[in-house]
Amino acid sequence: MRRAFYITAGLLPESADGWLQRKAKRYVVCPFYHAVSNTPLPHITPIYRHRTLDEFRADLDWLQAHYEPVRWTDIDRCEQEQRPAFCLTFDDGLREFYTVVAPILEERHIPCVCFLNSAFVDNRDLMFRYREALTRQGIDWQRYLHDEQPYMTYRQIAELQERGFEFGSHSASHPRYDGLSLSGQLSETLACTDALREHIRLPHRLFSFPFGQSEISKTAVMAHAGTHEAVFGTENLRPGGRNLYNRIAMDGTDMPAKNIIRGEYLREIAHQMLHD
Repeated sequence: MRRAFYITAGLLPESADGWLQRKAKRYVVCPFYHAVSNTPLPHITPIYRHRTLDEFRADLDWLQAHYEPVRWTDIDRCEQEQRPAFCLTFDDGLREFYTVVAPILEERHIPCVCFLNSAFVDNRDLMFRYREALTRQGIDWQRYLHDEQPYMTYRQIAELQERGFEFGSHSASHPRYDGLSLSGQLSETLACTDALREHIRLPHRLFSFPFGQSEISKTAVMAHAGTHEAVFGTENLRPGGRNLYNRIAMDGTDMPAKNIIRGEYLREIAHQMLHD
């Protein structure tokens, strides 16, 4: 069903964006990615489709032509001013953020927050889904972790901070929060933030939910919102509430940014019409 919206969105005229924004009453979009690579990544490719460099650059071309790139601190103001803007984030702290993504964003002067899992920084461990993907291919995940170094190091992260990039918590070990109690969720969240603060500067307490927040209670979501300056979910253009900002996943599809963003506007408008 979502793909049908994306296909339909591709047929809209170039002048459609203003109408979509006014109709949905949403002016800021928050696209997020995990990795960008021209070659298959054995720990990721069996799970979801990541962007190639050309696709990522094309996404940014379209976004910059229709929205102003802003920091997370500008989201509320842009919404109030009805000023089209986009706030970019990346999850998981993967190596490609350092080697591929950051140089592209610097060239374009696009700010970005990268959310980290403290257990994986410096390649000390590997997220369970990535382990499973490698095992299914007959790859020794521990050797892969050692040889391929799929995550960034604290040294690289500190360098990127000096270059203007921001970082936040994505939980310590990237578990599924719907399988944890509220205390277990908060323990994962805060353990990550505390661990990161031991190694790098964290002028702001930022958090993004691992696997999103749709499967956990509103009470849990608000509890996390109470512990950080800003928290980021994955419910596309749904209004989040105080210091909760929903994001649009750009991975997992071959559709370009124009189709994805406009398609999510169509989905949000349809949702509002059904619930009015």
